[in-house]
Amino acid sequence: MSRELILVRHGETMHNVARITQGWSDSDLSERGREQVLRLAERLKAMKPTALYSSPLGRAMSTAQAIADATGLEIVPLDDLREMNYGRWEGRAFLDIRKEDEEIYKRWIVDADCPCPEGESHHDVRARLERVFAGVNSERPVLVTHGTAIRIGMTALLDIPVMSALRFAQDNAAMNVFVQRWDGQWILKVWNQA
Repeated sequence: MSRELILVRHGETMHNVARITQGWSDSDLSERGREQVLRLAERLKAMKPTALYSSPLGRAMSTAQAIADATGLEIVPLDDLREMNYGRWEGRAFLDIRKEDEEIYKRWIVDADCPCPEGESHHDVRARLERVFAGVNSERPVLVTHGTAIRIGMTALLDIPVMSALRFAQDNAAMNVFVQRWDGQWILKVWNQA
């Protein structure tokens, strides 16, 4: 039997609607976000997941709770599933960041080791997610996390350059499914299914 790994992005938040950078800061799910996670939970229930892990940030835990209610699984919070720490950029619009911090932003989008001011780099996030993937031992776990974290995690699972994460979309309440081959390599089966 194939092992599957299901990465899920949290539902839409009030800050998502306002296009505000969240990172380790938090925002409540919007009304639309609450509806999204209920639909997502029903889809996941049909997939018969075997474990449920979540970022401890509120927006992810709210999403995980809907999944727990539908599946009966217990939520296991993991700090390493948090979103990228955007440091001083949190609470600001990315459009403003591009204008006001243009030099550092231009480095950040091409250099995997360049951190956000007082925050993390892409490589920092990838290292956290690699620890998660190595430590989760279940046949079909669901991991509830965040947009940038999922895109970076995908690069770790597929063993591709971390900065290629910038070329992949990840919608709110989207599901991503990876299947592990006989040789231990991961194959992307479903991407950004909302």
